[in-house]
Amino acid sequence: MPMLAFVMAIGMSFANKANVQSNGWVERDGVPYQLQNDPCDSGKEDLCMVRFADDPGTVLQVYTDSSLQTPKDGGDTVAYIISD
Repeated sequence: MPMLAFVMAIGMSFANKANVQSNGWVERDGVPYQLQNDPCDSGKEDLCMVRFADDPGTVLQVYTDSSLQTPKDGGDTVAYIISD
């Protein structure tokens, strides 16, 4: 029985989602804002840019996390329009 517990403990140590990809973050009104959907799915190495439907004149850079330090790839030549 102790051996089974040991094997289960080792198996469970690998059962996590260590590299979960974020949908992306933008700076909106001076604070980090997490996108509900991932618009950056073109497969290209272009930087991902979005604009919100309620503010179509502003193009925002998409970042990989809330620190807003690493720009996210997967964009296109035209900014994606977000409706949330």
